[in-house]
Amino acid sequence: MSFASIAWSVLSYIWDLTYTWLYTLVISFTSLETVWIIVPIWLSWFFAEFFQEKQGTSFGNAISNGVIPFWVGIDWVRQVTAQLINAQINLGVLTIGKYFLSALVMAYGLTIIILGIKKKEIIKYLGRIREVTYVLVVFTPFIYGEIEPSFIYFLSALLFFPIFYGIIEIIDRLTPEPVSLKEDEEERKSSGGSDQFSFETLK
Repeated sequence: MSFASIAWSVLSYIWDLTYTWLYTLVISFTSLETVWIIVPIWLSWFFAEFFQEKQGTSFGNAISNGVIPFWVGIDWVRQVTAQLINAQINLGVLTIGKYFLSALVMAYGLTIIILGIKKKEIIKYLGRIREVTYVLVVFTPFIYGEIEPSFIYFLSALLFFPIFYGIIEIIDRLTPEPVSLKEDEEERKSSGGSDQFSFETLK
């Protein structure tokens, strides 16, 4: 096999990964079933990302962010159960996998809430709206049956996360800081820089 054919194969596979990833981000807007869940996810990400978390998340924000995957996980369970009842799907390995993924997302949200209340520093990474949104956006079309599971689908979701994160980080740095965020920062500095949301007894 020549170098040109190897290079072409690699480029083709990279394109397949890119196309699958972009398709995953867009497909949820084409169905009435998914649009009602995906639009609030994206809207909550936009306002939190650019009006609250340009400099990172606080414990209070993280707790609020944790509610989103917990609630979406419940909706996923509702959707899969409705498909079962309406005989749209059978109770097989794929359906059990969807229930399992829904449970994982609910556990993820609940973990964020608990660690946020306990003021664990790791929550500033796990509970940022950017990470929460990405998990929900890439898996919602799979749960709703808009995307068939495949190796390339899961691989693209994994490989493109750093790219998604990096693009948002660049946008964050290039866009001006909102006036409301500046005022909040000044208030925090004047009060000693403490996070108002605190449950000291739970440490």
